[in-house]
Order: sequence, then C-alpha cells, then structure tokens
Amino acid sequence: MLSIKHAFKAGVYSFCLLLINQVYEVIAPYFMDSIINNHEQLGMTMGELVSIFTLIPKTMEMIAIAILVIGLYKMWSNKKQT
Repeated sequence: MLSIKHAFKAGVYSFCLLLINQVYEVIAPYFMDSIINNHEQLGMTMGELVSIFTLIPKTMEMIAIAILVIGLYKMWSNKKQT
C-alpha cells in the first residue's frame, strides 16, 4: 500500500510477483499430482518434473527481488542527483 501511495512502481510489481508466488505454492500441489501421474506422456522423468516445479517459485522470487533492488537503486540515484 505504501508503494502505491508513493508511486513506487517497482515495489508494486515486486510485491505482486511475491503474492503470485504465494498463490502458486498453495495451488501447485493440486495440479502437480495429475501431471506427475502422467509424466510418461510428457517425455520427462520424475526428477525433471520435480526440478521444474521447485525452480518455478524460486525463479519468481528471484525476479521479484531483482525488480525491487533495481527500483530502489534507480529511486536513490535520482534523489542523489537532485
């Protein structure tokens, strides 16, 4: 809410990605069962599927943190110039 109030777009995007990440972690077990049961049809091994499902939330979190850090750097560099 403070990011929206102060028009800090990078913070809003970062927290939205983190929220989507939390929703994914709640929903993922429900659709992972059906995908894992049919892993032969996808042409992937069980290990490959598990690694993909664990990389998705970590990648989303890393992107969200990178957006936040870049946004903060840009904000602070603009304040130093003024």
